[in-house]
Parts: sequence; C-alpha cells; structure tokens
Amino acid sequence: MKILKMAWYEIKKVVRNRGVLIISIIIPVVLAYFGSSFYPIDMTQNFQLALYNEDKSLLGNFAFILIKQFLNFDNTLEIKNDDQLTQLIKEGEYDSIVIIPKGFTSNLMDKKQTTLYVVPNPHKIQNSMMIYTGFKAVFDELAGIPEIKVGSTTEFLLGGGIGIDETRPKPEIKMLIPSQEDGSLIVSETSNLSINDMFAPIVAVVAILLLSMIGIANSTGQSREVGLLDLYISNGLKSHEFLISKLIAYTIIGFVAGLFSWYMFRFFGVQSQANPFNLILLVLISVISFTSFGLFLSSFLKTARGSSFLVTAVIGGMLVFGGVLIPIPAGSFLEKVASIFPIKYSLDSWRKLTVLGYGLGDISYEIIILLTFSVVFFIGSWLFLELTQET
Repeated sequence: MKILKMAWYEIKKVVRNRGVLIISIIIPVVLAYFGSSFYPIDMTQNFQLALYNEDKSLLGNFAFILIKQFLNFDNTLEIKNDDQLTQLIKEGEYDSIVIIPKGFTSNLMDKKQTTLYVVPNPHKIQNSMMIYTGFKAVFDELAGIPEIKVGSTTEFLLGGGIGIDETRPKPEIKMLIPSQEDGSLIVSETSNLSINDMFAPIVAVVAILLLSMIGIANSTGQSREVGLLDLYISNGLKSHEFLISKLIAYTIIGFVAGLFSWYMFRFFGVQSQANPFNLILLVLISVISFTSFGLFLSSFLKTARGSSFLVTAVIGGMLVFGGVLIPIPAGSFLEKVASIFPIKYSLDSWRKLTVLGYGLGDISYEIIILLTFSVVFFIGSWLFLELTQET
C-alpha cells in the first residue's frame, strides 16, 4: 500500500505542475498534426533525380532509355551536356545526379568492369544518400547481367529468350563529390558508403542532446528548486557566473559523449572522409550550441521536472521535424521550422565533413549559425534568469 500511495503522490505532483501538463497535452497534438499534414505519402517519388548519359553510342542510348523506364520517376530530369551539368550542380536544384560514363555499354558487352556515378547534393545529403544506397543495393543483388540468347528462333524460345550471364561483372556505384565553388567533380575516396555513414552522426548528436541539453536543464532547474541558486547569489556569485559554470561543465560532458559515440561507430566500420581536427572543432561548436539551448529553455522555469520535460519535448520535436530521422520535403512549412533549430546545421555540416570530405570553409555558414545560436541563447538565458530571480 505504501508503494501505491507514493506512486499516487508522484502522479499528483506531475498533474499539479501546469507546465508539465500543458506540454504533455500540446506536444503530442502538434507532432501528430505536423506529421500527418506535412509528410506526403509518396515523399520518395518527389525526389528530383537527374540523369546524364555520356555514352552516346547506339547501345548507350538504348541502355539509357531502359534506365529511364526502369526508374520511372515523375521528377526525373535529363541532362544534355557538361554545361548543363555544371549549372545544375551550382543551382542545387536536385537530390542526386546519375552519370553514365562514356564507353559504359561497350565495356559491359566486353565483360569489362563498368561504373555508374552518383553526384549527391551537398544541401540534401540525406536524400542523396538514400538514392545512392538504393542504387548500390540493386546492383549488389544482381546475380549477373541479362542478355539475349543467340541461336535459332526455336532455341531462343525454348531457352527462355533472356538469360543471365554470371561471368559479366556487375557495375560499380561510385560517388562524385561536387565542389560548391565551381561545380567540378571529384571521385570520392570512400568506395563503399552505406546508410550507416549517414546514421552515425545522428547517434552522436542524440548522445550530445541527452547528456548536455537534458543534463544542464535538470541541473539548472534543480539548483533553483532547492534554493541553491539563491544561496550562491547571496554569497556574491553573479548570475552570469552561475550560467557559465553550468555551460562549461555540460559542454565538456556533451563533447566527450559526442566524440565517444562517433568513434565507436568508426571502430565498428563506419567510414569518414573528415579531417579529424575539423570534426573535433565542429563537435565542440555543436555541443556549445546545444548546451546553450538547454540552458535557455531551463532559464525561465523554477523546477527540475518542468525544465526536463520542456527540454525533452523540444528534443523530440527536433528529432522528428529537424530533418534528423526523416528528410524534410523541399519547399514545405517544415523546412522553415527545421531552420530554427541548431540540430539541422550541426547534422548538415557533420555530414558534409564525413560523407563528402569537405573542409571548414565549406561549412562556414553552418558554423556561423551555430555560434550565433550559442550567443543568443546564452544572452537570453541570462536575461530570463535575472527577470525570474526578481519575481
């Protein structure tokens, strides 16, 4: 009975907390509405795929027609020449570009190794990797290359007409990395990319969110709830000094958690083209941004429970609508919503470093945004803390 009474007392405490109650009701409604309204059922069919056939031979043109029929994408764009290819890369109005190189069909007929190239969009890496891994999975599962059997009409019909030549090597799928400056293409150093290479940064970021954002929110709320902050201030501690101490502590915790998660993935085979120094710097900047965000969300609440609930709800919203787990439809309202969260810029820059092998100059925009978030959130935390301390 004592256990049940204690459980009932805990439930009443939660119900009496209006902030927690409101969040518990509003967040599911908001998530359900956005999820059903802004994620189209046929989202994969809305991918903008471009095809460029450099193999202009008779067989090459025939193979290109077959590929177009095989894909049957409503938004498939055919690229006519190199100038159009470069222009499309600079404009960025695509999810992926598939290039059939010169001599592809003749090499295929001669049983030589062939290669198809996929060009990702640096600003839509999630969509690009889905297309890349899809193409790669299809060719990895091929038992051989279909061919028309030779011989008389009777032999052709009795033999089934179409056979599989298991001695003919399957085409490889390689990624060409586009330059954001001039649209030039460079063959990726990593030849066996998979969905794990895109998924690994998500896990590392989630580890940072859980330990830094929730940790600092709970700690800040608890300090206010038990009167520890008032005690600090009465002994001469300034509000900004209190905030900085929390920020430093949980930045270190989140930084260690993020790096540990990432390098565990690396240990188990996830590939990366990132310069280690660039990645470490990005992780540090991301952690500072997330920790400042958690500090801001907890600065106007006076209980640990309320702060933790609010930050957890915001993290859930970021994971669902920040382009983390599911690609955000281009031009949708959700695309604008995702841009107000730091997680979008952290993951975009992380993937550019690890998947595309870009440098710091290529992610300077994202770094500036993350640093701006950090400064704004910290100043906001300071102002809210000062205001709520007076009331």
